[in-house]
Amino acid sequence: MNAFLFISALMASQAVEIPDTVADMYDDLQELVVVAKKEVIKSDGASLTYDLAEDDSSKGLTLLDALKKVPMVTVDGQDVIHINGDSNFKICVNGKEDPMLQANYSRIFKSMPADAVQKIEVIVEPGAKYDAEGSGGVLNLITETKQRKDGYSGTLNASLSNRDYNFSFFGRMKYDKFSLDANVSYGATSFSDQTTDQTYTNIDDSSDINHRQVMKQNQRIGFNFVNAGLNASWEPNEKNLFTFGGSFMNLNGKIKGYHSTTGMYDRSDILQWQYSQDVTGSLKMLSTSANASYQHSFDTSGHRIVLAYLYNFGRNPLDLTTETSNPINYEVYFPYTNNNSINYNREHTFQIDYANPFGGDKHKLEAGAKAILRHNTATGESGAGENPSSLIFNPELSVDMLQLQDIYALYASYTGHFGNLSANAGLRYEHTRMGIRNRLDETENFTRHLNDIVPNAALTYLFSPASNLRLAYQMRISRPNIRQMSPYQQTALGTMVQEGNPNLESEHSNRISLTYTNYGRILGGNVFADYKYTNNAITEFVYYTQGEEESMILHQTTANIGHSQEFGIGGFLNVNLTQKMSFSVNGRLAYVKMLSSSPIFKNHGWTGNYGANWNYTMPGNIKLSAYGGQTFHVIQLQGSYSGWYYYGLGLSKDLLSDKLTVALNASSFLQSSTPFHSNIHSGTQHTYTDVYSKSWRVGVSLTWNFGHLNSSAKKTDLNISNDDIYSSGGNGNGGISI
Repeated sequence: MNAFLFISALMASQAVEIPDTVADMYDDLQELVVVAKKEVIKSDGASLTYDLAEDDSSKGLTLLDALKKVPMVTVDGQDVIHINGDSNFKICVNGKEDPMLQANYSRIFKSMPADAVQKIEVIVEPGAKYDAEGSGGVLNLITETKQRKDGYSGTLNASLSNRDYNFSFFGRMKYDKFSLDANVSYGATSFSDQTTDQTYTNIDDSSDINHRQVMKQNQRIGFNFVNAGLNASWEPNEKNLFTFGGSFMNLNGKIKGYHSTTGMYDRSDILQWQYSQDVTGSLKMLSTSANASYQHSFDTSGHRIVLAYLYNFGRNPLDLTTETSNPINYEVYFPYTNNNSINYNREHTFQIDYANPFGGDKHKLEAGAKAILRHNTATGESGAGENPSSLIFNPELSVDMLQLQDIYALYASYTGHFGNLSANAGLRYEHTRMGIRNRLDETENFTRHLNDIVPNAALTYLFSPASNLRLAYQMRISRPNIRQMSPYQQTALGTMVQEGNPNLESEHSNRISLTYTNYGRILGGNVFADYKYTNNAITEFVYYTQGEEESMILHQTTANIGHSQEFGIGGFLNVNLTQKMSFSVNGRLAYVKMLSSSPIFKNHGWTGNYGANWNYTMPGNIKLSAYGGQTFHVIQLQGSYSGWYYYGLGLSKDLLSDKLTVALNASSFLQSSTPFHSNIHSGTQHTYTDVYSKSWRVGVSLTWNFGHLNSSAKKTDLNISNDDIYSSGGNGNGGISI
């Protein structure tokens, strides 16, 4: 008897069971069709998982565009990612940390296709097992799938848009006790480079002559990107598992055009002086890593010990040459200047984890130790001359520095289930030995020892398997990176100086949250209220000095001067309107208070964001999607950012028995440029920034799935993730990053 049976399962974690009475009704079960609708978003209050593989609207998007659709994640007008409004977070790939990805994610995510990632995991309560770094939490990109049969399979993807083109390959093979995963991706700018127009306006209320300084600039940057990874596992028996892996990433960027004009006007708006500058140069980033682990399982399920090792190496050179021309009432001493620097990151990580469930799996103890040995170097010099071939380098502006950062950590945590109530608590101790060895001036050398005790705790009450209430406390710390600590002054365009602060210390942040989560057949989501406070925060601020021709020099630096409080409410909601239509919305509203001790600054106000996604399967199995969102009034210590918004449309169709997918997508297509505005105030000085980025995008992508494998390389339960480096925004496109 021919038959069709439609069964809907709204929860992806629930298995779809066919009753025996139903099976007995049919003679040929091969014609029994089971349809299970998986949830795109899952959350338990401590973490959230966004399943990109189940979101057809993400096909053809870049990873940066796809992140705009993830609850609790926002991307501002300069491509800086925030988690719950915090730009200090950690980025991992399959639980493993990549230092170069952490520092330069915006450019990399712009070139990575979203199809290269299976799931995006947002962990807002990492717990004691994770490194204490990152007040916003952890953003984990999962590229691996879980399947079970021997054989091979792969996915090829190609996409082309007016902004870039990308090619990627992901392959898997499994034979007996050996598994292997490999991925390669390549991306580059295509018909249009990354173009940004910016205007910086500095107003001095105390001066009538040098009242308003304006710098207008236009930049055009092209890049190409290649990334590769390999993961292998060998399981000789049920109790032992060995894994090996490695990765490679290289990004080459070139400044194809950078022109600026700087002028000074008096209070009557009469031009006092002016000059132009053109910048050429390159931006390069190289990162490699290797890892290995061993897991031994004992007789009791979940009772195991894991040993792991990770090595990371990164190289980040920067070379900028500036030509000054067209002076009006402005004396140019040296038409050409050059600033070049190079950073090297080297680290070895050793880790051991132990887990032991007991009491019928109602209780679980975990403990572990970790050591990170990191030696980073930074060198740089600045020169000037009549032409590029006759530059004279100033030794006073040179730097040759070694940063030492050794971190030793111990942790223990407990999880227990008592009927409908579950509790978990953990404590992490981290000892840090950090310092700088300036090989040019020993007077700036220093060594500092830090001892941090980081607690966390949570109580969860289950009303039902799909409904719970969670009360949690989480402490996180943030350590400064080498760029923030380096005393080297990097000058750009003659009127902007970026300098580090070697006296920085780690900051502490605390978060208390109450979250209610409920998943039903039609509706699902959560709501939360939280309170965050931070003392001794690493805070960016600006100050001004007098330059040549009485121009104002803007200095950007950091110090442990920030104190902040934030009261927020938010949540997200998924609605399965029909079997073919779904809708989701998320948002957060917060009141922020900020204060610095010295210099004295303070600010407060409301901030927030919201986003929405709509998906519909049309006749012919053509899938249509629309998404959009907005962030408004981001509070900073000395000013604020204006709001920004985003939106996009997607259309996809599966062909050849779902082996081939064709997707069309468009984003930010109703305006030629996306605006971004900010303001900074320091006494009588006021700085206003207006940025317009050509970010509209229209593209097409093709994805081909082949093979018959249902398994990926296994992993031990320990993934090394070094979460101890402060993230300050990923080098967004708001000008040349220095």
